[in-house]
Amino acid sequence: ATFILPTPVHTLLFLNMIRQIAIFLSSCIAINGFGISMSSTRLSIKPERRDDFISLVKEDQKKTLELEPTSLQYVVGEDAETPNTFFIHEQFNGAEGFDAHRDMPQSAADWATFKSTEPFSEGGEPIVHFYFGEHEIDKAPIRSAYCLHVELCIKPEIREEFLDVIQNNARGSNEDEPLCLQYVYGESTTEPNKFIFHEEYAGADDGKEGFEAHTVAPHFKKWEEFAEKGPFTKEPVVNFFKSLC
Repeated sequence: ATFILPTPVHTLLFLNMIRQIAIFLSSCIAINGFGISMSSTRLSIKPERRDDFISLVKEDQKKTLELEPTSLQYVVGEDAETPNTFFIHEQFNGAEGFDAHRDMPQSAADWATFKSTEPFSEGGEPIVHFYFGEHEIDKAPIRSAYCLHVELCIKPEIREEFLDVIQNNARGSNEDEPLCLQYVYGESTTEPNKFIFHEEYAGADDGKEGFEAHTVAPHFKKWEEFAEKGPFTKEPVVNFFKSLC
């Protein structure tokens, strides 16, 4: 038998074909609703409506996690520096799970009633980001954590390098940092090359210890080197908040 060894050109063509298949499969995951459907919401409440909001959102959190089988996570937190500015992070198993949650009659009615009473401060109406993640399906408990909400808009020509760097950062954070509770991200469903991150840390000082350890980790160093190249089309958005247990 005669064996023909592949040339470097053939190898590159094969690797490029594999990469294109992976991209196609990832797009199918997002389009068809597989994977992890995530949303992150930011809103600001009038001080006099704070207790009403917390009571409503905590009850919704409890019901969602207990009664909806596709619900994986429901985090409620308050901005670390700005009182009455809140963040809500949710995860569902597939887009169908989020759709089912949104259509829950009691939850939808409660939120509609609350919103009709003008509870938001000026400029504080909810801003919601929807995105898909490809991390492992894992139900997360309600827990105390120092959290980050991050938005990064990446130049299209540097996208692949960004994905390599950020996958390394996520892997190192989740596997090698004892105080990192969670590091997940996904691409916006409405804006190509916009990526949303949700991170959680534990430790002293309400979890800041964990985040500070993250910033000196070897994988974070590689992220900083990449960020110095100016890969962003917009200024990154970074918010810190503490979860409400």
